[in-house]
Amino acid sequence: MAKKHYHWKIGEAPPELGNHSRAKHRILDRYIRRYIEVCTSTPVQERLNLTIVDGYCGGGRYGFLGDDVPGSPLVLLRAIEEAETTLNALRPKGFEIRTEFVFIDLHRYHTDFLRAEIEASPFRDKLDRSVHIWTADFNDRVDDAISLARTHSPQRGRSIWLLDQYGWSSVAFASMRKILGQLEKAEIFLTFSVDALIDYMSESRLEQQGYRDINLDPGFIKELTADRGEGPAWRTLIQNTLYKHLKNETGAEFYSPFFIHSHEAHRSYWFLHLSRHREARNVIGNIHWQENTVSLHHGGPGLQALGFANASDPRQLLLPYSFDDHAKQQSRFALLEQIPRQIRDAIDADLAPSLDTLFGNHCNDTPVTKEIFEQVLIELRDEKEIRIEDDSGKEKPRTQSVLWTDRIILAKQPTLFSRFNPNLPIGRSYR
Repeated sequence: MAKKHYHWKIGEAPPELGNHSRAKHRILDRYIRRYIEVCTSTPVQERLNLTIVDGYCGGGRYGFLGDDVPGSPLVLLRAIEEAETTLNALRPKGFEIRTEFVFIDLHRYHTDFLRAEIEASPFRDKLDRSVHIWTADFNDRVDDAISLARTHSPQRGRSIWLLDQYGWSSVAFASMRKILGQLEKAEIFLTFSVDALIDYMSESRLEQQGYRDINLDPGFIKELTADRGEGPAWRTLIQNTLYKHLKNETGAEFYSPFFIHSHEAHRSYWFLHLSRHREARNVIGNIHWQENTVSLHHGGPGLQALGFANASDPRQLLLPYSFDDHAKQQSRFALLEQIPRQIRDAIDADLAPSLDTLFGNHCNDTPVTKEIFEQVLIELRDEKEIRIEDDSGKEKPRTQSVLWTDRIILAKQPTLFSRFNPNLPIGRSYR
């Protein structure tokens, strides 16, 4: 993961890795392994074609607390190799993960260092075969990388893109629109230093190329900076506006607006996951809960946690939210109030709302995962507040899991202290 202030040169010690970047490595490693599990869940499957692009790869090695640790290229190579070894041990006919790796960095010193690292590693035989190292600006080679992904996985372009830029302006939004628009199964990890952008923002810089690369036109910047204030409330308001802009400009249907906190720099960095698939969004949400010492959500618990962009009082935005047990309990309490309202609001629909309707359509703006939402549904079912039925209408009175297609229906006989408004029709048939 290349950093502007990181420097690699053969014969010199590698740069020191920060704790927050170490956390990003862990998240990436966990996600790759879980991704492979999901993509290879069919028992008779014998191979998987995948392209992995690291657009700001750096030299592949860092110093960390007195030791040398791998950079993102080696993290990716090792995660795939270990996943393939595990699958080979479990499948009678073996398993092959056919992966094309593309590592890109603008600086020749960095790519030379990375090449030397891979040549000294167990992956040296893959160099210039399935491991490609390009010295270039990522945006200049994005079309080539897309073409490779499409050729390697013709039907859907299955690929993972790590765009771990330093700052906010290196990755043009047009590049991400191309990736997500041309490759159905593409997923992007993007580092975006929103704090650095906010510090940089001013009307005196309206014509800077960096603004144009992320589609911030002068009028938009003027609007953002017109009521420039101080302190975390104003910054959070700007962050929320920028997050919506980023989502709209990249064309991502599903996204995770979560932060990695750097204790050393006293800043937080967006580590966004962008994709076109709901389940991918859920996987990364679960991993952020596992990384609760560094992961942050600048919003509240429950659903529509980022739905406060137009709040009249910016102090309402002061909602730091960590992924810890207390936060999970807060979300549970919020869902116990929100889910009944959702079902009540859907009372006039032709069909009872499904899990996909209740949660899948709201998962982007929340730290809640499907598993947390599912636990609250089961709790409401056990309290006799709701019924859970499969898509054919068969009740599931004891199930401990809820499918995306399962229907959620008000109980025919609400409890005395029902969370549902007793004046509404209860137990209406949706069929």
